[in-house]
Amino acid sequence: MMFLSLEATDSAIEALSRAYRLSPDNEEIATTYAQISFFANKGQLDASSRRVLQDVLAKNPQHEGAQMLMAMGEARGSNFAEAQGWIKRLQGSIVAKPGDHTKALASLDELSNYVSTQEKQALEGIDVTVKINANLLLLVKADDVLFVAIRDVKGGPPFAAKRLPISIIKQGEASIRLSNLDAMMPDRTLNSARSDKTQLAVVARISHSGNAIAESGDLSGNPIMISVEQTQVNVEGVVCGRGRNPTLRLWPAIFSGEIDVFPSERRNMGQEIGR
Repeated sequence: MMFLSLEATDSAIEALSRAYRLSPDNEEIATTYAQISFFANKGQLDASSRRVLQDVLAKNPQHEGAQMLMAMGEARGSNFAEAQGWIKRLQGSIVAKPGDHTKALASLDELSNYVSTQEKQALEGIDVTVKINANLLLLVKADDVLFVAIRDVKGGPPFAAKRLPISIIKQGEASIRLSNLDAMMPDRTLNSARSDKTQLAVVARISHSGNAIAESGDLSGNPIMISVEQTQVNVEGVVCGRGRNPTLRLWPAIFSGEIDVFPSERRNMGQEIGR
């Protein structure tokens, strides 16, 4: 099977979801559903698509398409060790088959090197811990989206940004790493901000619509100023409320080397997956 990055609509996902519920043992339907959900979520494995892939692999551990999607999803989620594990597993599956698989194995070697490079870049990032007060969790819906960005306090496009499903928050807390991998423009990265000694701020928002632009009903976080040398951020209770034009105030507070925050994202992934 060939998996391609394609524009997935809500109707297509819903249709495949229904088909999967009717035929949960159909590997083709299951992996197609997981694949379209994967690309619709900007290369993120949400709880549903992860569960579908795990079910496929439980029944057929050698399913190469499911293995590749797991590798891509873990890499995109910065779970690099897990991604490398899936790549090695996929390599083992291919080696065990008869025939010449030189090209396929070379491609997997390239993917493994790519993941290693991504991991090195991620190590230069900033760890962000997001904590939400229990009473505010009642306002969060299952299909909400969590955004976090690091930007110049003077404005302009973010140096790093992530868009993640709300399911990343567990028991009111989530840990995220923002790095050069999350830059929206190749020449506007955290490294460039550090070189220019830019005063940075971490901003966070929970969106009900999932749109990148703030809307009425969003939960907004207070921007937290950080230094360019800082590598950890811990922000507690950053959500200030839902409103039409939420205003954000800076907290020039002193933290003990840590500070907690939130996530957002963009990025396209298109991979060829053999099965």
